Amino acid sequence: MTVVTTSRKAANDLRALARHLAFATGARYLPRGKTGFAALSDEAVILFTREHGSVHLQVLEEGDVIHDFTIRRASIIEREGTIQRRLRIADQSVYDVLKVYCDAELTGATEPGIVFDGQQKKRIVLEVGDDA
Repeated sequence: MTVVTTSRKAANDLRALARHLAFATGARYLPRGKTGFAALSDEAVILFTREHGSVHLQVLEEGDVIHDFTIRRASIIEREGTIQRRLRIADQSVYDVLKVYCDAELTGATEPGIVFDGQQKKRIVLEVGDDA
């Protein structure tokens, strides 16, 4: 199972992104607190973190970062219509990474970056930069 969490002492916006992503994919959300990655060594981890003012979405296996995507912009908007419980990803390289850990669909260029439906009628749109 995949765990979605944040860096330690994360801001509320990062925690919200992690909770919404876990909800959308059926992954387990873990409020990080003082939990080290060694305690999560059996599970894949998707981590939201902020470094030098930039939000990053990182994928970790056995405590090591294997993919790091810079999030150029994150928007939370009101969702209209029915909820979709999967990630909709425009970029092939991002899709190839995340489909291993989450239910995902490649949309091509019709939607920007990563789009998923979160809790309380929210739709999250992440514009992804280059893999760091």
